[in-house]
Amino acid sequence: MTQLDLFADVDATNEPPRPKTTAKIPATFASSKPATVPPTPAIKPAATPAPAASVRALRPRLPKNPHEVALRLAEAVSSAWHTQHGGTAIEVPIGIVAALALIRPKDPKGPDLARQILNQDDDQLIKMYREIWAGHWIQRPDLIDRARILHEWTNDDEHDKHRLYVTRAVTQAALRNGIFDLTGHDDPYFRAATDVLSPVMALTRSAGAQKGLGEYHTPAHVGEMIGHVVMAEAGFITRDPKPGDHIHDPACGSGGLLRAAAQGLRERGGDPASMRWSGVDIDPIAAACTAVNAIVWGLGPRVTVACADTLTRPDAVEEAMAEARAVIEHRDQLFGRAAVIGAVRKAQRLFDQVVAAA
Repeated sequence: MTQLDLFADVDATNEPPRPKTTAKIPATFASSKPATVPPTPAIKPAATPAPAASVRALRPRLPKNPHEVALRLAEAVSSAWHTQHGGTAIEVPIGIVAALALIRPKDPKGPDLARQILNQDDDQLIKMYREIWAGHWIQRPDLIDRARILHEWTNDDEHDKHRLYVTRAVTQAALRNGIFDLTGHDDPYFRAATDVLSPVMALTRSAGAQKGLGEYHTPAHVGEMIGHVVMAEAGFITRDPKPGDHIHDPACGSGGLLRAAAQGLRERGGDPASMRWSGVDIDPIAAACTAVNAIVWGLGPRVTVACADTLTRPDAVEEAMAEARAVIEHRDQLFGRAAVIGAVRKAQRLFDQVVAAA
């Protein structure tokens, strides 16, 4: 029994317009979602009890302190990468953790997914990562394209033995230090309990590189407090959020403040998927992490992530929205051509059968 569910974390309400045809996913993966996208649900009225009570009842499913678990995971991943001389291509370990965050077991009571992953040989492991990214590109080409820097390496024609060895070491470190305890939940509230990518990004990158980028990571607890301030500034503390309300972070990093705002919204009975979200960061790896986190955290279909300097490109979000529309259109065209090719081949097979029977 295979435990990997490629799209398990992508709620149907969180998906952009999808093509009329669907791709054939390899047998090792499965999609549990319909091909159609239902209307975005409205924000729950104020009278509806917030999910906080049920969340408290289910909290034992999560680690006691998910931020500490995320930090230990990042330390283990960084140690595996650097002690095994992974090099300067930190997009590789970050991309591995990001890919693992995008999946979860089909059945929590089924076989051990972590063990199944580690039982694969090196070529199968790289293929698995490639298929995770490809499968999610079908669902969210706009966000996965923004995260390109984290997965381009999986498409290399050849991977040297050392790269394969380090990939396995990082994978093992992430799995053994609780990646699925943090991101393997059905409920996006639990998946958004912490940011697993921010500490990985901080610890794998050198201090000099961080300083050069002007990159300073906000501690999770501080981010949550600021998130409440963002909610207050937007008026969401004194009134109910309305579908389509916009939350924007002009220096988003890996999206920590967006996560905090989304969690605060959920705790008040709101649905992040009905909101508009946008973030801009000058660092392509940070912007890529925000794009992945938007899927993991269930922020919904109205998410725009730009990679730009907010000070010099004030229209970065609008430009990113245009890029997103273009890549979605490209996805749809690919599926359209695939459907035509499939129909032609089917017709040719039928013709050949008729000729053979004549």
